[in-house]
Amino acid sequence: MSVWTFHKTLHFRITVLFLALLLLLFVGYYKWVNRTIYEVTWAPGEQEWYDDRQDTEMDSLAVLLGDGFNEHVSVLADYGQIINAYDAELALVDPRGAVLSSTRPDSLSHVLRFVDPALLDSMALDTWDYSSYPEPYDIDDFVNRITAVVPVHSGGDTLAAVEGWLVSSFKPLQVSTDDIEEEDQIRQVRGVGAMLLYAFLSGLVIMTWVSRRIRALSADMEAFRKGDYAHRAREGDSDEIATLGGDFNRMAERLNNVIARLKQSEAYRKQLVANISHDLRTPMASLRGHVETLTLHGDTLSPEIRDRALRTIAANTDNLEALIARLFELTSLESGRVEYRREAFSIVELSHEVLTRCESRADEQQVTLHCDVEGDPPLVDADPLRIGQVLQNLVENAVKFNREGGEVHLCVTARPDSVDLEVRDTGIGIASEDLPHVFERFYTAEKSRTAKGAGLGLAIAHRIVTGHGGELTVESHEGNGTAFCFSLPASDLDFSE
Repeated sequence: MSVWTFHKTLHFRITVLFLALLLLLFVGYYKWVNRTIYEVTWAPGEQEWYDDRQDTEMDSLAVLLGDGFNEHVSVLADYGQIINAYDAELALVDPRGAVLSSTRPDSLSHVLRFVDPALLDSMALDTWDYSSYPEPYDIDDFVNRITAVVPVHSGGDTLAAVEGWLVSSFKPLQVSTDDIEEEDQIRQVRGVGAMLLYAFLSGLVIMTWVSRRIRALSADMEAFRKGDYAHRAREGDSDEIATLGGDFNRMAERLNNVIARLKQSEAYRKQLVANISHDLRTPMASLRGHVETLTLHGDTLSPEIRDRALRTIAANTDNLEALIARLFELTSLESGRVEYRREAFSIVELSHEVLTRCESRADEQQVTLHCDVEGDPPLVDADPLRIGQVLQNLVENAVKFNREGGEVHLCVTARPDSVDLEVRDTGIGIASEDLPHVFERFYTAEKSRTAKGAGLGLAIAHRIVTGHGGELTVESHEGNGTAFCFSLPASDLDFSE
């Protein structure tokens, strides 16, 4: 299977669908993990303070502290009561970077001894990015938790010297190991549950998609099984299920052809039985009649009548014997039990011999026989007895179904490696509806050229030609004559030396 067709297979499509669902699961799981890990639980008014009030209130505190810098402890303590529930902490840092006081007395000032003044100057600028980490080696360091820095100027004058900085930060995270392990276990259980649910839903989606098409194909087959032989599976795709539907359609088409042939064979069988019955009943009835006449009235019949009855009995017996012999011969030919004795011989000489044997019958019908030779035909490799039988049958039929004063031409045409033979007449021809059946045993039709016989001669001729590796063909137009053609291979022998 090439790369260009693999993408059309059911295997590829199911794989792509599965990967798409898997990607959807991973995206959803990633978002869920981020939401559960980084989800912040806000106290009432806390988010509003961080988003809207923090900067404004810190500016006001900076002005207040600038007017009374020595009263920073009480100012920050009072403001600490307001933001106590927000996990936020405001600290006053002097120009040297030392923490003077904070909204949480005895907390930050006892732990944090020094903050870099240059860093605070930078953080006080509008261009500072508070989502960055000034201290990358300690994520929980104080400078990484700063959310705002406002300079404190003497007397609240922004042009005056900086007396310190008012720094806002959030308190360090305090999570126990047990809490972390518990969260991990909960997250793992939820992840496994989500994967199991995904596997169930993915399998359900994939099998629904596949089984829907299989059910549709099964319904098409069921309709055909119930007798709707014209029903076909829907095509249009190119994967394995579509291929199976196409195979079913082709199988249904072949079955329809088989059914049609069986129906045709049944009709032929009935015709065959009727023809055999007719061909046997007529001579048998004649035999019975003459035998009964001789049995009942033999002593009272004149010698002439008895002789005529006996001749009729003999003729009918000969006809039955010939019919049975030809039936046996055709059966042997069809079963492949006949061995052809191939040899090199002159087809021209055989053609003249066949025409000589048919002259008496042609004279009775007032039909003229011709042997037309074109080129210098080589010797042919075939069974001369069987080929002579074929030619004689074709010539006799051409005479039998010809018009008074008509002609029959046996044409021999030389080819580089073969010889073409044609028996052409000027007779009544064969109807177009009968042409496909002229080589079938016992086939007769009211207007066909086989209507005066048992319908075995052409079937035998066809089998003999087929046994020689050739094909006996017919061309005819009703009322304009008929032509039978076949070819024989040239012999490798050369007697010219």
